[in-house]
Amino acid sequence: MEIEELERQILEIVAKKHNETGGNNGNGFGDFDHILNMSLDDRNAFLNRMVAEKKIAIRMGPNARMIMLPKN
Repeated sequence: MEIEELERQILEIVAKKHNETGGNNGNGFGDFDHILNMSLDDRNAFLNRMVAEKKIAIRMGPNARMIMLPKN
């Protein structure tokens, strides 16, 4: 799958959770494993690149790191 398609699918999942919770909760890293199907290092590098490009944000939740839409 192309990078753009992977990013689109990830953003779709994050946006859905954002809309359901009003932006108060995020997705866990494992929520994307069925899409990315990569090693943990590759998955984390892919998600960190999306953070660097300000497509997603990673924040520390009460129990784990959460992936959310960036605040504008």
